[in-house]
Amino acid sequence: MQFFDLVPEKLFSVLTSKNKDIYLEALFVIHRYYHQELLMRKADLIAMFIHHLEDRMMDLSEEIGDEPIGGKNLSGRAHFLLRKLIGSGWLEKEYHPNSFEEYLVVPDYAADILSVLYGITDDSPGEYNSLVYSTYSCLNTADAERDDFMLEALLQSHGATVKLRENLRRLYNNMRRYYQRLQDKEEIREIMKEHFDNYQVLVLDRIYHPLKTFDSIPRYKTRILRILRNWLTDVRVIEKISALMVRKGYRAVPEEARADVVRILGEIIDIYENIENLLREIDKKNTSYTRASVERTRYLLNTDRDARGKLVEVLKGLPGLKQSLPAGTESLLQEGLNIFRQQFIDEYSLYRERQRKTAGEAQPLAVTPPGRRKEMESEFNRFEQRLRDSLTHKKIVQFISAYLQERETVTSEELQLEETEDFVKLIMAVLKNNEEDIPYQVRFLDGYVFVNGYRIPDMVFSVKGVVR
Repeated sequence: MQFFDLVPEKLFSVLTSKNKDIYLEALFVIHRYYHQELLMRKADLIAMFIHHLEDRMMDLSEEIGDEPIGGKNLSGRAHFLLRKLIGSGWLEKEYHPNSFEEYLVVPDYAADILSVLYGITDDSPGEYNSLVYSTYSCLNTADAERDDFMLEALLQSHGATVKLRENLRRLYNNMRRYYQRLQDKEEIREIMKEHFDNYQVLVLDRIYHPLKTFDSIPRYKTRILRILRNWLTDVRVIEKISALMVRKGYRAVPEEARADVVRILGEIIDIYENIENLLREIDKKNTSYTRASVERTRYLLNTDRDARGKLVEVLKGLPGLKQSLPAGTESLLQEGLNIFRQQFIDEYSLYRERQRKTAGEAQPLAVTPPGRRKEMESEFNRFEQRLRDSLTHKKIVQFISAYLQERETVTSEELQLEETEDFVKLIMAVLKNNEEDIPYQVRFLDGYVFVNGYRIPDMVFSVKGVVR
């Protein structure tokens, strides 16, 4: 269906008129009233227009094709605003079923557009960490209970994850916008104001620093991925959620529902697997903006060759000319320009240059006794052996890769834990499961098994990318 089959053609006319600022403020009044009350009485809305737009309504000017605004009466101008918004499709009239009292209704399309317009002007920080925790909380509860609300948990988690990705992309693009605005500044004070009053307050303090200091994403990312991967590889879970989707009317046939469930699970997994790349790009953009701010300031300082720039250069050179200045220069500066010399003490004030020692006659080294030499060689050999025996990242990966050389999967019962070091390697291999450069993946089954006296979870190691 076409957009203007659902939306009146005159809807946006109020936003292109001479009075667009006043109409927009009136729409924001409607937006607040809409979210506070279930029913919008006409008399109450007129009163709110008068209360919030008393000064602005006096600036209304007549436009070609509009009805006359009337005199200076506030009530008349408020009714004019209301008729204008009804005529353009932002509001609809209806009457109470038990009386003739007039009420106003905000159509669904108008409610959606009002939320977008209000969101553009709203400078409150976006949601990031709360969306991650909300996703984990929904999935963890649904995974533990396995009830009829698994579908709702999946849909809510998908919505929160998509919103998280969009908010991070908006943050990245918002940084880019500040970067472009920085290049348009021609005065140093404008750059300082842009950085400290706008970027520092609206981006760094409100969004970037909380995003980097609260560890919601790294804390819950692995847990979210583990639940989703278990669901994706569990046929019973897929069938259960697909049946719920058909029963609740989201899809007509099980095949479509099953494809939707797999698609939603895959989308959430893809977003969380790639979210680190997006965060790295945001870090790069922040570093780039900070560097550009410093370089732009330095450039303007060095290229400012008017009287002010020359004065800056003179003042910067005065401290180094103390000994060569004519007598009475400092007194003249103090009287004429109110400039005074200042000195301070810091950690380098008490520094004393190190005296170089002259090279004396070298003394020959004593020959190491044979017994002591063997002891030193033995200690060196033991140290070298300890380095070789340490559990390095490479050894842990090789421990699992050795089982997967000629097959794609290996179960817990097929592992050979001959000594404690093998058991420790297995623990480290499981902990490294979600690292990016690990060539295998782990799927946990129910229960535990005993291998050579060690009690370990029943699990399956497989080559990354192989679903079993």
